[in-house]
Amino acid sequence: MATALQKMDMRAPKAVERGDTRIESWFTKAHKAAIVLASLSAESAAAIVDEMSDDELRSFAKAFSDLKTVSPQLLEVVAEEFLAAASSPEQNDLSGGSEEARRVLTLMAKEERADRILADMGGGGESAVWSRVEKVEDEELAQYVQAQRMPIAATILSKLSYEKTAAVLNLAEAEYAQKVLLEIARKKPSSPDALEAISNVLEEELLRAAPGAAEDEDGEEEATPAAAKGNAGAKVGEIINYLPGVKRDALLEHFKEADPEVGAEVRRAVLTFEELYVRMPASGATALLRDLDREVLLKAIKYGETNAQETVEFLFGNISKRMVEQYKEELAEMETPSEEDGEAAQREVTTVVRQLVNDGEFKLVPLKEPGEEEGA
Repeated sequence: MATALQKMDMRAPKAVERGDTRIESWFTKAHKAAIVLASLSAESAAAIVDEMSDDELRSFAKAFSDLKTVSPQLLEVVAEEFLAAASSPEQNDLSGGSEEARRVLTLMAKEERADRILADMGGGGESAVWSRVEKVEDEELAQYVQAQRMPIAATILSKLSYEKTAAVLNLAEAEYAQKVLLEIARKKPSSPDALEAISNVLEEELLRAAPGAAEDEDGEEEATPAAAKGNAGAKVGEIINYLPGVKRDALLEHFKEADPEVGAEVRRAVLTFEELYVRMPASGATALLRDLDREVLLKAIKYGETNAQETVEFLFGNISKRMVEQYKEELAEMETPSEEDGEAAQREVTTVVRQLVNDGEFKLVPLKEPGEEEGA
């Protein structure tokens, strides 16, 4: 039956009139097919829906939600060859709208499938897919992404939050991470059609059975930060900010050798705890210590005694002596955190720094390239 729907001549670029009935010129083939399908009984429609792909069913839901009301006369004009399955001409108007689309689709398809199709309608189209991909377990997502062609893998990872992308790549081999991040840095943004096609495939292949992909009750998900959205190299820099220091530094060196222009762009977007002493103004230290969780700060500083002594001295040099003494007393009783915990705390510090910069509290000092003259 789906084939029959596809064969229907529903192109009508202009309004069609029959008696006092008029087909709106904006009606597309999808709108007209939705009218026909929705007019059938739940039992008849279910048999058709079983033969439709999720992509086709998603098109039905979106098209039907655009409609207002469809009179029996208009239904007759649109669905000539389906009059045998349509209700009598005396039936009431067929209601449209998003709520009615949900009700009708739930009648025709299994509840689980209907919920999956309707997720896009409530989440702004393809955005609902990406927010659910964000919740897939890191290990499963890493396996899935690495099985894709490099351009597809780069597109998927570029749509996720920086932290999620870093977590996925942290599970991959170094050579793969290098290649996919260079692909992200070099590629142009994908077209809306390409993104929709990829999101549809993700819905079918990954999200249907992914244990971590269920949506939160409030349906909200952290979006990719606004900073660096239009700058592919900066986006890669933001991603590797979340990687362990050894991997981050190795990637920066690789980018510098493989593509100096991209490498410089990526490096400018990286902010590490070790370089805060040359990137932050004195006023920034005060703002940072004001907003940062004390436990996180102490853990970052304790680990910083092994990898970022200049930053520790910078922070202590811009607060009162009394506070410094309090911190030092607590630090003396602490054990040095593990590399993983210490770097995680330092990443939290740089995250707060970035937030303060975004809030206009202060500006970061531009990073100078080796050999660059002062004031250049």
